[in-house]
Amino acid sequence: MVRYYHLEMLACPECRNPRLMLYVVRERRSGMPPQPERLKCRRWCYLFDRPASTVPLSTCVSSCMEKEIEEGVLVCPVCGRWYPIVESIPVMMDDKYRDPDRDREIASRLAERVPEWVKLRASAPVPLEPRESGEG
Repeated sequence: MVRYYHLEMLACPECRNPRLMLYVVRERRSGMPPQPERLKCRRWCYLFDRPASTVPLSTCVSSCMEKEIEEGVLVCPVCGRWYPIVESIPVMMDDKYRDPDRDREIASRLAERVPEWVKLRASAPVPLEPRESGEG
């Protein structure tokens, strides 16, 4: 399962960029974990897309910690690689280990559910756009 505060531990496997862009397609509330004494995120809050130091602890607890990302996409703004979040797991593999057919299927499914800015940035290894109706 992936929560917003887990995302700052990830980096693009291709170019090693530590600051990925997130678009959440579906999330769910999964219950409150124990009350923290400090913010979970150290550098960046992916829920509010701003530096973690600008998020009060009370906001972190009430808005973020009980949410789990079920489906979404992470996009590297440097190299254009995109990584789906499927069944609460970020699928972050180097290009040589990715299955192009699976990427096309996921891209086709996500393309109708993500905004244009995601499609414009998510270009590799396959574009994040729907399949033409005549394709396999």
